[in-house]
Amino acid sequence: MKEKNGEVWAFMSLKFHDGDSDKKKVDSLTDVLKVAGIKNVVMARDVEKWGNAEIPRDKQLMPDFAFPAIEKCDMLICEFSEKGVGLGIGAAYAYAKRVPVYLIAKRGSDISTTMCNIANDIIFYDNLKELIEPFKKIVNKLPRVILASNSEIRKQMIINTDIPFEVVASNAIETHNTSKPFRAQLAEIAMEKAKAVLNKTSDRALRLIIAADQNIVFEGNMYGKPKSLDNARKLIKSMQGRNNIYSYTGNAVLIANGKEVLESVNITDVAKMSMDVISDEILENYLENHEPLTKCGGFNIINTPFVHLKEGKYSTACGMTIEIAQKMYKALKLYAYR
Repeated sequence: MKEKNGEVWAFMSLKFHDGDSDKKKVDSLTDVLKVAGIKNVVMARDVEKWGNAEIPRDKQLMPDFAFPAIEKCDMLICEFSEKGVGLGIGAAYAYAKRVPVYLIAKRGSDISTTMCNIANDIIFYDNLKELIEPFKKIVNKLPRVILASNSEIRKQMIINTDIPFEVVASNAIETHNTSKPFRAQLAEIAMEKAKAVLNKTSDRALRLIIAADQNIVFEGNMYGKPKSLDNARKLIKSMQGRNNIYSYTGNAVLIANGKEVLESVNITDVAKMSMDVISDEILENYLENHEPLTKCGGFNIINTPFVHLKEGKYSTACGMTIEIAQKMYKALKLYAYR
């Protein structure tokens, strides 16, 4: 179904009948939307497999399949040339969940007052190709989520939240002001990354920019990425058997429109971790296979089985406090409806 890599997805609904004509119509609509930059989800095709899939007896199509899919999509597109109860239910659910609703219908179709009130827009057509330009404009105006990092770990963290996003690396120079406390240093670096991407994307409309910066703090010292395997080895050995290892994660999350910042959060969150005592063999295997030079302190809790969370948020220990991004994503949707 929906991949979280910046693509625009629509849940598409229409009145179905028996026969091949509906399949052809879905294929035609899918092709037109693809040209406009939209991929789609269709229950009859993707879940029911045109009647060939067996839906479990304890599951129902609308609440168990359609509703979750609607929430994950960027919009609902309802072909309303012919009315249907299911179309109204799906559109109402999308409206309640603040998923934009777009009605498409052949010219001369009768659109109910209720559906007119729910829809963000109604697009009439004689030929399906007439839908391409209107939907291109809709796609260009959609609020977007931008991750200001090429970190595979941070990418996966956002993917796990079902938030659709794209990557625009900040390439900001990370210079820590060592005269300031650790929390302030990490927050400043994260904000520098976010502002760099804000400037790179200043010609774009409503968007959420997510940036983070992490360091490991141990015995009063702050550690970034080790410069050599020997550095990583010595640091990890010194942490073994200790439960006072801290992940300081600076977060900067901005809601912006053009050059204007509408709302922002800039804080450093802290998580406390412990590390087991491990054998030299396990350590060397870890150093060889887990790319310690790409991780602050030489490790990340996600793929280091001998490191454990003791206090705080797991996401902070991973290197980005994802709960902040999730909260701001909800706020982004509210701005889109203003």
